[in-house]
Amino acid sequence: MEPLLYEIEHGIGTGHFMLYERDNHVFPMHMHRCYEFVLMLSGQMSMHIEKQEYLLGKGDLVLIKPNSLHSYHSNEQLQGKCLICVFSQDLIAAVTDPLTKYKLPSPIIRSIPSFYREMFTSINEDSDLATRKGFLYTISGLFYQSLDFDTEDDLAKDTLLLRDIFVYLESHMAEPCTLKGMASELGYSPAYISRYFTQAVGLPFYTYVQSIKMDRACYLLLNTRDSVLSIAMQCGFPTLSSFNRTFRITLGETPREYRKRALVRSSD
Repeated sequence: MEPLLYEIEHGIGTGHFMLYERDNHVFPMHMHRCYEFVLMLSGQMSMHIEKQEYLLGKGDLVLIKPNSLHSYHSNEQLQGKCLICVFSQDLIAAVTDPLTKYKLPSPIIRSIPSFYREMFTSINEDSDLATRKGFLYTISGLFYQSLDFDTEDDLAKDTLLLRDIFVYLESHMAEPCTLKGMASELGYSPAYISRYFTQAVGLPFYTYVQSIKMDRACYLLLNTRDSVLSIAMQCGFPTLSSFNRTFRITLGETPREYRKRALVRSSD
């Protein structure tokens, strides 16, 4: 099983709107609190959404609901270009409740008319708020029309627990992040959370915690001038020596060596 990621930056605030164009896109299983539209511009790509795999072709449009597990797959046979739009729920406030609550027969609309494709390709992150909302409501309307109002979407409970786990880890990054402490705050037993997390994410809890702490440490080493001691504290290590030891075991060098090597490489 591939490790699952939680993209905390998507959906923390209101008005979140990001656009990406990707060639031969590959991204592991992940989730976030935003909606996501995907438009295939050319070629083919495979997507996993929850427990289903879908093959996408030119003109296909995908809606991914908040807290839905999804991943992107390309290879030598599946090569294509797509546009991805990730946006917060407040930007389509008038329809977000039914879109979230009720079941879609399919998250994909095949070969949408050229009018909608042109609208999608003409929008950009510099567009004003009214233009963004007009675009998002128009595209959302395509999916709204196909909602099954007699059937509620049953994804919520499991994915919301995963969401709560990842939000807890993000907000407690500067602390030890113990399984017992998290389980207590979320209202579950440590044994249940441990089993659930390993099954859902594909890694044991403490292995995942160490991984995201190292990812955060590397980011801070490369993108800030904070001291190594300060970064150790921000990543929840009680001492500089424990941070250095874990970093060396994980990455094969000390934090200072990592930062120095990266600076030399960037100056070449």
